[in-house]
Amino acid sequence: MKNNFIILIILLSIITGFSSCNTVKYVSENENLLTKNIILVNDKKNVDDEITDYVVQRPNSLVLGVPFPLHFYNIGNKNFESDYDQWKIDNPKAYNFTTKVFSEKQTRGLHNFKYNTHKWWLNNGEEPVIFDSKKATQTVDNFMQHYHNEGYFNVKAYYDIAYLKNKKAAVTYYVNTDKPYTLDTITINIESKVLDSIYLSQKEASFIKKGEKFKYSLFINEQNRITNLFRNSGIYHFNKNAILVDADTSNYKSNIDLIINDSIANIPYKIQKIKKINIYTDFAYNTKDNPIQDSLNYKGYFFLTQNKLKYNPKLLLDAVFIEPNDIYKDETRELTRKNLRRLNNFRTVEIKYNELENDFLEASIYLTPLKKYSIGFSSELTHSNIRQLGISGKLSFLNRNIFKGSEILKFSVQGSFLDSKDAADSEKLLNAWEIGGDVSLELPRILLPFKANKIIPKSMSPKTIFTVGTSLQKNIGLDKQKFTGIIDYTWESTTTKKHSFQLLNAQFIKNLNIDSYFNIYNSEFEEIQSIASTYFNEDISTSDVVDFINLNIDSNFESSNPTEFTIAQNIKNRYNIITEDVLIPSATYTFTYNNSENYKDTDFSFFRARFVSSGNLTSLLATKKDENGIKTLFNTQIAQYVRTDFEYKKFWNLSFENVLAFRSFLGIAFPYNNSSTIPFSRSYFIGGPNDLRAWKIYDLGPGSTQSGLEFNVGNLKFISSLEYRFKIINSVKGALFVDAGNIWDISNSAVTDPEAKFNGFNSLKDIAIGSGFGIRYDLSFILLRLDLGFKTYEPYLESNKWFQHVNFKNNVYNFGISYPF
Repeated sequence: MKNNFIILIILLSIITGFSSCNTVKYVSENENLLTKNIILVNDKKNVDDEITDYVVQRPNSLVLGVPFPLHFYNIGNKNFESDYDQWKIDNPKAYNFTTKVFSEKQTRGLHNFKYNTHKWWLNNGEEPVIFDSKKATQTVDNFMQHYHNEGYFNVKAYYDIAYLKNKKAAVTYYVNTDKPYTLDTITINIESKVLDSIYLSQKEASFIKKGEKFKYSLFINEQNRITNLFRNSGIYHFNKNAILVDADTSNYKSNIDLIINDSIANIPYKIQKIKKINIYTDFAYNTKDNPIQDSLNYKGYFFLTQNKLKYNPKLLLDAVFIEPNDIYKDETRELTRKNLRRLNNFRTVEIKYNELENDFLEASIYLTPLKKYSIGFSSELTHSNIRQLGISGKLSFLNRNIFKGSEILKFSVQGSFLDSKDAADSEKLLNAWEIGGDVSLELPRILLPFKANKIIPKSMSPKTIFTVGTSLQKNIGLDKQKFTGIIDYTWESTTTKKHSFQLLNAQFIKNLNIDSYFNIYNSEFEEIQSIASTYFNEDISTSDVVDFINLNIDSNFESSNPTEFTIAQNIKNRYNIITEDVLIPSATYTFTYNNSENYKDTDFSFFRARFVSSGNLTSLLATKKDENGIKTLFNTQIAQYVRTDFEYKKFWNLSFENVLAFRSFLGIAFPYNNSSTIPFSRSYFIGGPNDLRAWKIYDLGPGSTQSGLEFNVGNLKFISSLEYRFKIINSVKGALFVDAGNIWDISNSAVTDPEAKFNGFNSLKDIAIGSGFGIRYDLSFILLRLDLGFKTYEPYLESNKWFQHVNFKNNVYNFGISYPF
């Protein structure tokens, strides 16, 4: 506690010191530091982020209420050179002494070091924001324009500045909107009969309707709607500049006259059809003038190449949506470009149109292929409480268009050297290893015995992926060998909704080092050893544990020592679960909703639902059983269970790189029929850098138990996190977070500790809570993260469960790459 108190005093001193720093160090006598902007709209304080976006000049950014970036800037001396020259003049003896003691080169180096140090503080800090009346006037003009666009034509705005003590100032902006104007009479003038008939067919979808509040955005939306309507109805030359809007306003009403020109450059708009489609499958700019050597006409599509045609026309057309004799459409042009790019076979995709006689069009698709063969290598460092240090590498070989249908064959070999605390030789660095390989074949279509085009059309970017792989682990827990086979179908029903159906995800897990179980999971051995010495006066070794339990932990022992009986049976059950070889033949459906526009988007929602069913068909077809009546295949138990996961994430962009992030996850798995437990590799665990950050991986649960075991798992999991992310200076970001969650057991096992089981709402008291803060460094291409988690609520404590170990002695350090969610 003493150390924690000292650390707290130091932190408070730093914050207080920053707060008391002279924030106006670089503010001249005739200037004022802008400290606050207040916006009053109709005499009410504005909280609308959209309005604050129009403020031209903002005060220095705050971190937890303190202008840290400004203080960083003030630490530096922007007048260092002139101050240094003046120091030499004012202190000639000190300067001469320095040059005598040090060489001229060393003196210059010391000067450069000081100069660069001050430069670093200045570059990474934030210079003071000096109030500028011109920017305040521009802000007023921005408010006026904004509300004018929203239909408040009588809006008035002005600002008032309050000069505060110590060369500081606060600005208050006053906005009076008056009443908004509404749309009244709407007249549509379209002279072209062709355009008029197209417009009338979609007139009900108009954004401009009588009685609506006048908004400039409505006219922009209507202009885009009409443009898209015409350009997807064969009007190739139409553009939004042909749409004019005239508004006559009076008495808070607006009469709208929408005018659409009937021609461009005096050429009337016409519906144009595509007569010919050329596809150049080996186009390159430096050889574009070379003669065509190979050509093929397939269903009205002309495939042209300078060498031999390497693509199957029928299969390549799965990504082409422009059709002969169809009218011109922007949407088919964009859909074709998008789907040809997703094939990952072409470096560039370009689509051009030429006009032919009689208003026909010729479409030309230029495809520049990527190299057929490529080799890649990647490496990474990993860290967790299970694997203290890991160095891994992956070598991959890729073959594009292997069957002339834009397929991608990929072969990968990966290996890792790890520092595992569970390894047999735990004193050596990198005392464990993994090696594995896999082969995958990706097809840009749904491959089934029947045609699935009507169910999943090619516009949904369908894909089929076949994967087979194997891996071998040595001295990582128990040594394991895994064999995996996957058949995965993916498609996108909309830009925000994605689907994945794994018809087969089969995994065979074989344990290779069962005899070392109690050497690796030593805490479980110590529990049994204690029972043996206390109640049976026996000294057992790790190889005797299972035999000891089978011979001595019976009903007689249970009647006199129920707690120890449960402990021993739990350890035996865990031994059976972890050491058993298991075959997991599952089918999985995953639905994902993500309305993020791009990777930089910080204001979006994400939802994923996953449904897994394992062992149903295999158990039905299997005929062999082991001595316990469990169905087997290849002498291995078939895992039969269902599992469902739900994950929801929501991100709010508060302002200026301040983001509030929320994540919640709920998962549940039920074993049945052929299985009484969930395979260890498919069970839930909690803790770690991307989970409940105040606990290490596998350290918590299930329920309110505190077993002290190395690997704690359950078949019900809940976790929820709330994180506030903010900018400190430049690329350095900060975060404050709260995580809450736990795992439980929902089996009907009689030997499971009651405190580990989920018992409805009563078990909500078992939810552990961790809180903490983090520092992140954003390198643009990668984000490095350090989070410190503190145990805030510990459900396994007997008495007071709150804030008992909130200190730096018991916190958990989490190193990670990218955000935790």
